[in-house]
Amino acid sequence: MTPVISRSEFQRRALELFKERSFGQVSMRELAAHVGISPGAIYHHVESKEAMLFEWLMELYQALLSHVDLIKTRRLTPAQRVAKLIEGHLQLHAHMTGHFKLAVMDANCLGAPMQASVEQLRRAYESELIKVIGQLGHQPGGPLRENALIAIVPMLNSLPTWLSPTIDDAQRQIITKTIADAVLRAINSLP
Repeated sequence: MTPVISRSEFQRRALELFKERSFGQVSMRELAAHVGISPGAIYHHVESKEAMLFEWLMELYQALLSHVDLIKTRRLTPAQRVAKLIEGHLQLHAHMTGHFKLAVMDANCLGAPMQASVEQLRRAYESELIKVIGQLGHQPGGPLRENALIAIVPMLNSLPTWLSPTIDDAQRQIITKTIADAVLRAINSLP
């Protein structure tokens, strides 16, 4: 008899597997074995791998956009807003590492309608972040700065994974924040 597991436990175990291996490389049979259920029972937990990926990516971008909305309601200077947004992005990465990995590596595994929905949220987040960062500039930015700003989101999504997993959390936060701040200063110095 297959053990009964909760949806949240199923999701946790599945995400654990996808952090280790590429989403596209894991079969439903392997997923069932990893979470400890029979292959036939997997469909009691999830409609499809694609539906699961879609749910995780929507959850990620909704969390990022919620953080932007929260920051926009606070009375902060433009520099404080940017600092809080970057800090929040990096903290969310620490709590949703698997989601970020899927967003960077496997969003292309979605069918066109689901991919379009995720892309819409990703672009909305990117637009909000760029708008806030753009408020730091002392002069209107040209195409060079605008194109460089577009690179900030993929950089923030990948930055924490550039570091050794042996670095403790406090050092990891300092290093990622320092690198993000340096990149931001460099981008804002562009014409």
